[in-house]
Amino acid sequence: MKPIKFNYQVNVSAGKGLAILLAVLVLTNFVTFQLFKSSFSGPSMANNQQHNQGGWGKYAHQVNMKDEYRTKTGGLYLLDQAKMYVYNVNAFEQKVREVSRKLGVAPEWLMAVMHSESRFDASVKNRLGSGATGLIQFMPATAKDLEITVNKLRNMNHVEQLDFVYDYLNEKRKRYRNFDSLTDLYLAILYPKALSGEFCYTLYAKPSKAYQMNSGLDEDKDGRVTVADIDRRMKRVYPTAYVAQKDGSIKPMHQGGNVTTAGYMGN
Repeated sequence: MKPIKFNYQVNVSAGKGLAILLAVLVLTNFVTFQLFKSSFSGPSMANNQQHNQGGWGKYAHQVNMKDEYRTKTGGLYLLDQAKMYVYNVNAFEQKVREVSRKLGVAPEWLMAVMHSESRFDASVKNRLGSGATGLIQFMPATAKDLEITVNKLRNMNHVEQLDFVYDYLNEKRKRYRNFDSLTDLYLAILYPKALSGEFCYTLYAKPSKAYQMNSGLDEDKDGRVTVADIDRRMKRVYPTAYVAQKDGSIKPMHQGGNVTTAGYMGN
């Protein structure tokens, strides 16, 4: 009886082929994820008065459906959605609370504006090519003012980048005034000059290009984007954060009106 001979060359070749196939599949999945991630960007840009609604606006309803009132159980508002991008969730939550305390704002407000701008993706870039990057969509000029670059910001983790979120917002707070509502905090990112205006202050108006790019913020569709429109949007998209107070309490909204006791209070 002749001994059985194995074709080791065939087996080795098959093994190499399988390894190559697995490598191709891993690379394909990685590239697909990166393309998906880069195809989105937050709607507004830190310290930029021309903002675009082509990013996250159509996903806003998800906040109401999935995250309404996590603070009742002691969890940080919107933290479940942040987990998609945050590696160290506990450190991130602690940092959010620390930055909020130093700014004198409710942590729900800070979570809401970061969600609005970037969906908590610290490396996301604006898809229209403005260069805006990160948790609150830092513009290149803004990053330069903070003695950093957008490339360095996008390579930071969430906890590191939150230091620059604080620096930016703290400068606006000192320059204009304290943030008394979620709307105030969002205006500091979207259009800081509006912090010194009244409730009817107009950010964008027809027929300007800026209005065309931001028409999605015109809640009452009257051809102007005002502070009142921004306030209504914050109430509609982030109702939990909207009624949160600095001391951690929840202030009930008036019934039947567009503006609530937790809303924008002007100067």
